Amino acid sequence: MGQMEPDKLVYLDNAATTRTSPAALAAMRRIYEGPAFANPMSQHAAGDAALRALEDARARIATCLHAQPREVELTSGGSESNNQALLTGAAYGARTGRRHIVASAIEHPSVLRMLERLASPDGPFGGNFDVTLVRPDADGVVSVSAVKAALRDDTCLVSVMYANNEVGAVQPVRDICRAVRKRGALFHTDAVQAAGHLPIDFTRDGFDLLSVSAHKFHGPRGTGALVCSHRIVPAALVLGGAQERGHRAGTTDVASAAGMAAALEEACGSLEQDTRSLRNLRERLSAGLGRIGGARVLGPAEDGRRLPGVVGITLAGVDHESALVLLDGLGVCVSAGSACAAGSLEESHVLAEMGVDEDEARTFLRLSLDARENDEGDVDRAVEALASTAARLRASAPSGVGSDR
Repeated sequence: MGQMEPDKLVYLDNAATTRTSPAALAAMRRIYEGPAFANPMSQHAAGDAALRALEDARARIATCLHAQPREVELTSGGSESNNQALLTGAAYGARTGRRHIVASAIEHPSVLRMLERLASPDGPFGGNFDVTLVRPDADGVVSVSAVKAALRDDTCLVSVMYANNEVGAVQPVRDICRAVRKRGALFHTDAVQAAGHLPIDFTRDGFDLLSVSAHKFHGPRGTGALVCSHRIVPAALVLGGAQERGHRAGTTDVASAAGMAAALEEACGSLEQDTRSLRNLRERLSAGLGRIGGARVLGPAEDGRRLPGVVGITLAGVDHESALVLLDGLGVCVSAGSACAAGSLEESHVLAEMGVDEDEARTFLRLSLDARENDEGDVDRAVEALASTAARLRASAPSGVGSDR
């Protein structure tokens, strides 16, 4: 479909995945090419070297997230971490007789699909969990009061994402966590979009469970972590061996853990500088979009309530599926929402919960910037491509369709 060479692409889909950083690649290469290539469970010198490298990576990840090393459970990424977090909360509920779970209605599908399983009669731990989904406001923010209103004496778990993956709305997770903990329930936050982009302090904020994924902050794909409070025993999702202290079977990928640690350290170390750069780029992008006409930026307007690099827009009269094809031909990579929902015939559940009607939702595009990968020239090229794409699609629309109101 694309017509441009990869090095000429304007890549504005960093919320879907980021390019693996040189630091992460170097860290992985050291594992693959050195004595730590071995299985960390093996009882010999090479295995000991691998185990030391693994625990070093775990400790560095923990430091970045302000957690204890023993609280970092390595996984294959955000979806697995979310699944394990919900199973851990359900296990707690089954032990204590609490069978009610609260989540926001705009959670990632890995949360929503697991909730469906837990609610089914044949689900884990006996199933039949009662699930309450809390809707956001028109900006995509879930209020503390709405979560409080949903809590019950038998609530075992509340899951609210740290920042939304489509419109970038940052949720008041610290305040929600405090309210949840007062009622004796566990609190989980999907921080996949936040880690490396927003400051996270697992211990200070009192989270019980927190999910991260390395490829969202220039780490390798296929690796992530569930940070699980030392007060809680995580439920095992993968059974078999004794890896991850018996909580996740399978030979641990030491190289990917090292790459994740290096990428997260780099992202957290430049967080303030990157945030300033991204805000400048986002302002330039927003100004350019304003000149196109018919563009509406979704999500909170205030900087502190949105991810610095994510811009979700609707473009009146511009079908997003057609727009993606044309933009790709112009060498501009954006998305129409979550990559995990690509190919789905259904429109975004996030936009629906925000009150965006179906016609407008079909014009939604997400542009996600990266401070290391993008510059002002990329933004200007993207705006030019969006303007020409919008003009072309509006001109070809049937009469009366495509107004830029």
